[in-house]
Amino acid sequence: MNKLNFPWQFTPSWYDMIGLSILLAIIIYIWLVRFVAKLIKNRIAKYTVIATFILIPTWDIIPGKICFNYLCENEVGVKVYKTVELPAEYWDAQGKPRFYDEINGNMRLPLDKYEWKSRTEKYPFFVEKNISDMNDKNTKEILNERVLFTYWGGWISRNFAPHNTATSCGSDVKAYTSYVKKIYIPIHSDK
Repeated sequence: MNKLNFPWQFTPSWYDMIGLSILLAIIIYIWLVRFVAKLIKNRIAKYTVIATFILIPTWDIIPGKICFNYLCENEVGVKVYKTVELPAEYWDAQGKPRFYDEINGNMRLPLDKYEWKSRTEKYPFFVEKNISDMNDKNTKEILNERVLFTYWGGWISRNFAPHNTATSCGSDVKAYTSYVKKIYIPIHSDK
């Protein structure tokens, strides 16, 4: 006998079960808060216990955002130690770089002369500093440095969001275009 498949039939996957597990954990957590609060007779102590239960999973959001915003305002950006002069084949007639796509932020440079090195430094509250250096391969000199920051959110968003995404600053295409214009110049242009 053939089994009929209807569009409203639901076959749970492991992803759906994670959602149900999280929902169950939240319900148990709320029940535990109510249970503990009912045991306490003193009104101030009761509200303190409730506030503590609320703050346990959320306390790191505010200091994390403060740290991230401070670093974005004060440390993000580009440091140019030495400009890079590129020959005419890298520029069009209007003086715009051919090696850089302003729409997508993609760049193509001669890899025999320059190399990119990236490193990440960890800060408190899951903030990361991402540093990209451009080095001269022959002299090992750092020509420029680009700094951006990433904030991965508080405990709840890091552990329960379906897609662990981060907030960043200094990584938009407009900032990157500014970065390219500060570093690269045609060989015969005035500095």
